Amino acid sequence: MNVAFDPWVPVVTTSGKPDLASLCDVLAKGEQFVDLAVRPHERVALMRLFLCVAHAALNGPKDYDEWCEAPERLPEAVQKYLTDWKGSFELFHKEKPWLQVAGLSKAAKGETPQIATEDWTPVSKLNFSFATGNNTTLFDHGGMSENRNITLGETLLSMLTFQCFSPGGLISQVYWNGKQSGKSSKDGPCVPASMIHAFLRGKNLSGTIYLNLPTYEDILFSYGERDFGKPVWEMMPTSMTDSVRVENATATYVGRLVPMTRLICLHPSYERMLLGDGLVYPPFTAGFPPEPTATVVIIQKGGEEERAILSYQPTKALWRELAAVVVKRKAEGPGGPLSLRAIQDGKGCDLIVAALARDKATIVDVVESVFHVPSRLHSNEGTVTYDAEVKTAEATASRLGWAVEIYRKEIDHGWEGRLKGAGPGKWTLKAKLHSIATSHYWTTVEKKLQLLMSHIEAIGTDAAIPTREAWRKMLFSFACEAYRISCGQETPRQMRAFAKGWQKLTVARDEPERNINKTTEVKV
Repeated sequence: MNVAFDPWVPVVTTSGKPDLASLCDVLAKGEQFVDLAVRPHERVALMRLFLCVAHAALNGPKDYDEWCEAPERLPEAVQKYLTDWKGSFELFHKEKPWLQVAGLSKAAKGETPQIATEDWTPVSKLNFSFATGNNTTLFDHGGMSENRNITLGETLLSMLTFQCFSPGGLISQVYWNGKQSGKSSKDGPCVPASMIHAFLRGKNLSGTIYLNLPTYEDILFSYGERDFGKPVWEMMPTSMTDSVRVENATATYVGRLVPMTRLICLHPSYERMLLGDGLVYPPFTAGFPPEPTATVVIIQKGGEEERAILSYQPTKALWRELAAVVVKRKAEGPGGPLSLRAIQDGKGCDLIVAALARDKATIVDVVESVFHVPSRLHSNEGTVTYDAEVKTAEATASRLGWAVEIYRKEIDHGWEGRLKGAGPGKWTLKAKLHSIATSHYWTTVEKKLQLLMSHIEAIGTDAAIPTREAWRKMLFSFACEAYRISCGQETPRQMRAFAKGWQKLTVARDEPERNINKTTEVKV
């Protein structure tokens, strides 16, 4: 199989039908496809591959003028580049299989063909949605079954995604040129801190790729004086000690786009593979520049401010983090994805925000949302206002949780004793208590998110106050509705408890209220 010219990328055509396209077709004929038909983390991995090939084919764009010419130049440039490098995109090439290492072995002598079948790892381990290894998923009972029907295209997509998002932890060992890999692996470049990734969305796949293609000037702005680098298939490391090629793969902008976090060699049957620890990609916490799709925020730690990567919290929907994501990145300050620098002042945009949450080596959740970002939200006043209104929504959720807790105390006099007995686990109990109410609240609020966007658009106009009041009245209305759903009124005791909780929910807004721990929130 040739990764460049054989169809394997899941897409949606302009007629709305799912299809498979080749890498070349996506980059040269992207206007024929509306979008990708993949999971959130797979989108991130594919976009990095598209941008890597586009940069290599264009040898740029070096500045704004070249960026403006990219849509016309890219189709021909990609056709030529992929044709010239066709051999490096062969998935089962004997010497240089794409994104793999030929000659991996379980034995020091490197006699790979003689490895027993049971020593090869099932390729299902590459797919986070399968119940394999540390991943236990609700609707997948296949586990390590040999009867899985996994196509070669699915394996290819999973391998690319695994290289980007594989979390660190214990891993099998293999030999590469006689040297054994380690037992413990580091994170792939896209997974540290469960980082949130964001892309601009165009009218079609071609437009999306173009909007997210930074110029070398933008890259220099973010990465400093580091080399732009070359794709890993152009400078494939021959060993862990091949310092020049390893440096290109792990420490340059283009080299990191398609990483080799794990050493992989697919079996010719493509049902199994050899898998071991690969190259180490320095993260943001080690002083490396943030990933081009990540968002940098300022947090308080030990009484001091420090820069950190914006993390995805499964209890917090992505729209509540949008104020941080839409800020244009600055060299040493906070800011969202590098592609936002292409958005002109006064222009709105569509933004795809995706994330993968992990708990150590276990994948917890993946999520993706698409937002239309009004032009006002790119301004300082817009982001401050948006953030303030999100905090208003969170304060209302806290008040709702407070009311539910009052209700519970009134009908269950042993509740406080159970909380004390739970010790540090009391927040888990409270999360269960509040879950019905907060789940309903956040779900209904997200359905009316356009009210908040309308308020942001109205900043500086006569409609600003009415749109703000419409948003806040909606929050209060949905909180009351959620309280009614979660707290019954069937008995006299329940009615008395309901009244006391209702009083707490509907108190004057300037009354002090106790914060509810974040774990009481339920993601929408």
